[in-house]
Parts: sequence; C-alpha cells; structure tokens
Amino acid sequence: MGGTSVSASLRARFLIARALVSCLVTAALAGPGVAHGATPGGGGGGCLMCHALRTLERSHAGGPSLYVDRRALDASVHAGVACEACHRGASSNHPETLPPVRCGACHSAERDSLIAGAHGGSPERAEAGCRRCHGGHDVKPAAEAGSAACAACHADVARDYQGSVHGVALANGDPEASTCKDCHGTVHAVRSHLDPRSGVSHANVAATCGRCHSNRALVERHGITIPTAVELYRNSVHGRSTNPRAAVCNDCHESHRLRRAADPASSINRVNIPATCGRCHPQVAQAYLASVHGTAMRAGVVQAPVCTDCHGEHLIRGPHDLDSPVAAGSVTETCSRCHEAAGIRETFGLPAGRLSTYRDSFHGLAARGGSPAVANCASCHGVHDILPSSDPRSAVSAARLPQTCGKCHPGAGTRFALGPVHVAAATPAQPVLFWTRRVYLLLIVLTIGFMALHNGLDFARKLGRAWRGRLAPHGAAVQRWFVRMTLGERLQHGLLALSFTVLVYTGFALKFPEAWPFAWLARLEHGYRWRALIHRGAAIVMVATALAHVVYLFTRRGRGLLGAMVPRIRDARDLITGTLYLAGLRRAPPRFDRFGYIEKLEYWALIWGTVIMTATGTLLWFENQSLRAFPKWVLDLATLVHYYEAWLAFLAIVVWHIYQNVFNPDVYPMNWSWISGRISGEQLEHEHPLEYERLTAAELDAEAEAEAAAGEPGSGDEASPGGEVMP
Repeated sequence: MGGTSVSASLRARFLIARALVSCLVTAALAGPGVAHGATPGGGGGGCLMCHALRTLERSHAGGPSLYVDRRALDASVHAGVACEACHRGASSNHPETLPPVRCGACHSAERDSLIAGAHGGSPERAEAGCRRCHGGHDVKPAAEAGSAACAACHADVARDYQGSVHGVALANGDPEASTCKDCHGTVHAVRSHLDPRSGVSHANVAATCGRCHSNRALVERHGITIPTAVELYRNSVHGRSTNPRAAVCNDCHESHRLRRAADPASSINRVNIPATCGRCHPQVAQAYLASVHGTAMRAGVVQAPVCTDCHGEHLIRGPHDLDSPVAAGSVTETCSRCHEAAGIRETFGLPAGRLSTYRDSFHGLAARGGSPAVANCASCHGVHDILPSSDPRSAVSAARLPQTCGKCHPGAGTRFALGPVHVAAATPAQPVLFWTRRVYLLLIVLTIGFMALHNGLDFARKLGRAWRGRLAPHGAAVQRWFVRMTLGERLQHGLLALSFTVLVYTGFALKFPEAWPFAWLARLEHGYRWRALIHRGAAIVMVATALAHVVYLFTRRGRGLLGAMVPRIRDARDLITGTLYLAGLRRAPPRFDRFGYIEKLEYWALIWGTVIMTATGTLLWFENQSLRAFPKWVLDLATLVHYYEAWLAFLAIVVWHIYQNVFNPDVYPMNWSWISGRISGEQLEHEHPLEYERLTAAELDAEAEAEAAAGEPGSGDEASPGGEVMP
C-alpha cells in the first residue's frame, strides 16, 4: 500500500512538472511580458495557458482536476471573472497548493442560508455543497440547472418524481409543474423535513401543498378534479387533530411518487387504499382485510367498498361528528348506497329490502327521528370486521345473534331462537305477519268504508231535510233538559279523549318523523326520549281510565249503562233498516232507545281497541323481558298489530265519532253534551225516541203516583233508569 501511494505521488509530481515546463516554453515563445507580468483574468487567459492543457487532467480519483475546459468556463456564469477572484494567490508562478476556493467570499448570503439548511451545517460542508450542486468551472445559471443538480445525490427520489403527476407534467412542458424548490424551498434554504421551519415538515405539508392546490385559478387551468381538497382536509378529523402525527397530504399521496388514482401503482388507487390507511390504522386494516368487503376487494371485485367509500376522502369526519357518514344517524344511509343499489344487489346476489325493513323497525324509526343511541347497521353487523351471517364468526350468525342483541337487550333469545331480524311483513316469507297485515288492511277498508258511506248518506239526507225546512232548528227555545252524561262519565270521556289524542300524535311521530306535523318533536330533542315518555304517560292515563270505567260499571248507573250497551238482535235490524233509510229505500228511520247501533259500535270497538293496544303496547314497552320470554316474531306481530290497530282507531274516530258529534247537521258545530252533560228534550226525542217516550211515560207514572199519594196533582220530576229530567 505504501509503495502504491508513493508511486501515485511521483506520477502526479511528474505530470505537474511536465505541465509547468510546457507553460514556461509557451511563455518564452510568447514573450517576456506574458511570461512574467501578465495577470490571470479576463476569462483566465494567462492561467489557461497551462490549465487548458489535457496533461493536467488527472487519471486517478484523488482531488479535483487541474484541467479547465475553456468552452465550459466561457459558457458559465463566471465567464469574465478573474481566476484569482476565486483562487487566492494564483499567479504565473504560484505554489503547488493554493488556499481552498471560498464561494462565500462573493456569495455570503447564499453561504449563510446554506449553512442554516439541510445541506450545510458548517462553512466547510457548505463550500463542498456549492461544488456538488453547481460544479467547478462550468457553473450554470440556476434556471438551467433545474432539478438535475438534486438528482445527482437523490437519484431514487428523482426517479420517483419523474413518474409522478408533477414530473410527467414537467416533462410535457408544463411551466407550472411543481419541482423540488416548490416544496422544499429555494435551493440554498432547503431545510430538513425534521426542521419545524421546513415547508415539508409534517406540520407544514398541508400549507405547502395548499400554495398550489388552493389557488383556484391554477386548479381551473389544470382541470384538477377536487378543487377544494385542501379546504376539505383542513375541516377533516385529520386536519383538525391536535396529534402532531395526524395524517397529512403525503401520508396518503406519498411525497415524490405522487400518482393519479387510476394508476395501479398509486397509493390512492382503490386496491391500495386499505394498505395506505393501514399505515396509521394497522388493526383496522387487518380487521377490514378479513371482512367480507376486504375479501371481495382482494379477489378483484372493484365494487367492494374500501375505506374512502364509507369515511370519505379528504373531508374525513369522526364517528361522533353528526355530519359524518359513519355517525350513528348516518351509517344506515352510507351502507344503503351499495346495499340498495339495484346493480350491485343483482350482480352479487345481495338480499333486497334491507333498508326498508330496517327503517320500518323501531330501530329505524328512532334513527329517522334523530336518536343518537339506537342500533344501526354497524351496531349489529360490526364496523370493519363485517362477515356474512353464514360465517360462525359473524356477529349476526345464528349462534352469536343472542349475544349481539343482548348488548342492548339482556337475555334476548335465551329461551327461543330470535329468528330473522330484517322482517318484511308484506311478503309471504313471514306468513303470520303477512296474513295479519292483510286481514287488518281489509278490516280497515271495510270498516272505515262503511262508516264513510253511512255518514255520507246521513249527511246528504239531513242536509236535504234541513233545506226543505222539515226539521226545526235546534236553536229554538226549549223548555226541558235531560241528563245525558254525569260528571264522572264526562271526566272519563275527557281523559279518554285527551290520552287517545296524545297517543295518536306521539305514535305517528314515531312512524313518520320526517312529516311536517311531527318533525319538530324529533328536532326538539334530537331523538325519542321525550316522545317515548309522553307516549307512555298517555298510555298509563288511558289504561287507568279504562280500569276506572270497569269499576264504574259495578255502580247502579254503570250497570244500567252496561245493560243498555249490550248488543241485541234489534241492533242488527236497526243497522240494516237505518242504512236502507239513508239510501232512500225506506221511508222511516229506525227508532233508537238509550243507545243505538251507532253508539254500540263505538263502545265495543273502543273496548276491543283498548285491550289490543294495551296488550301489544306492553310487549313493546318491556321489549327486553318480552325477548327473554317469547321469540322475536311475537314482537314483530305486536308491532304490526299495534300499528294497524292505531290506524283503525284513528280513522274510526275521525270518520265516525267526529262526524256524529261535530259535522252532523243535527248538532253542528258540536254536540255539547260531552261538556255540559245535558241533552234537550227536542234532540232526545229526535235521536232517541224510545228513550224519550220511556222517560216521559215514567214521568207521567210518577206524577200519577204522587197525586194518588197526596190526593192532589203532583209537580215533582223523578229520576228514571235511563236519564234524569232537569227543570
């Protein structure tokens, strides 16, 4: 090794000596003025007499070359600069070793900036950096050097950049394509990405990218498809995060290999998105890749959802953000974008009607009303680890369904198999629900249809009779009043009417939360807590009133009321003859006693409806206990019956009861008996002629008995089994 070093040194000295001899010979031939007194400069004319010789170009790898290419020097930015301006002590007879070149002597600002940046650190390193980037004598203008200088040290990065959207644009002649300096800063001020002041430090990346991507004019000129990407990111969970390692632009798009989403090699290509997101969320990515969605994606199903399909791209929001597509109130709509899309369902054989059956269930109704706590798709199927129900690991498999439902309904399915969850009552696949629904719909159509026909004929008949003046107006003075309802009966009626109205309103508010009469209630509380409390409170009032009425039926007057309400054969005949009369097929209407078929139909329908609604409502109120005691189809049946019975009761009240006591021309604008408790003798004789005759006959008998007992005419009024005469 020592011999080799000495040999190289001798060779170098020989080359230098030979060059110096050549210089001296040239100087002698040129004349003494050049050889001794010429000053190197003005393009290095004197110095180049020696340094332009190829013999000074070293053939080994040690030290800088002493050869200077005249053409490169003349083409450089230093053309015309004297040699000694850089090489201090240079002369026609300078020593073998000159002081090192100091670029900072002329470029002090650039030197100081370089020292403070990633490429400096010390004056010596900064000076070496000058030569690495700018070269020796062939220093090019910065505009000509471009990114080629960076590529000399960063070859891998340069290759990645050339294949990126920015590099391709630059190669295609786009003058606005981003280059190294646009992100890393000016050449001499380049700082490490670990420096908080660097434009490519983690905290500053979004602002650096935003210099171009928030420039609306530039975005429009280049047809960038997401013009507000930076603004969307800043409002996202990543952009608003206080975590110093929260994802920024290059975490997803990469720094230098930034490619279009359609490029299979792009980090934001659909098939690569799970891996990209998995860099920060490895456990989530692992669960997703094992799920039904991840399995399909890896099998090449391009329609399979990936992270961005559910969470969004730039405007990613957390699950607790009400505007997030994965918030509790939005998950169902997010899932339905695929599961309700006809093309996707048909292609992959997905079951139809999942959204509609969920929306019609209590969970779906509560979610539509804004409840933040009710179960949604993710509550049962999982979030990232979604598996088909046929997979034993699935949260909705038959074996694990009780455990899944038990998270909210402890003990559900412990005695009976829960059965299907997405239940469509309108399909024969659920025969009990299917036929119950059909029977109720038929019952509603026939019952309400008959009521509407009956009342329509009644209205037309009475309107025509009033027009002909055959019935004296009820505004005429009357002499006598009869008791129709006692105070206790009026209280029962009032509580029943109030609780029924509240139940109907709050019940339909659950079923139709978006409809304008009910939407305010859902918005008021962002859920169903108050609606449920009001609904259940009204149910308690109604049941308590019904029980009080049962007790009342054991009183003397109550027994008389119940006896008068018992259906008889005569009522069936009256229904037929009354309908024929209203249709114009009979001359005289039926003659009613205390209660006719109109009141009896209402009363027994009320009893029937109260029992049905109380039974089904109790099952639904205590759903946890019900699911422990019964299979789920029992609750599905209770839900269906409760809903359609509510419609039947509501329509019956509107079409039958409201007409008879409000819009009936005989009592319009209202039958005031439910408030005053009284009925005029004229109205009683018209509506209940048999009761009127019975009461007046009893009155005459009482008067006769009083006369016989006192021996003189009596004048007192006595109470009768059917009612009380009031003076």
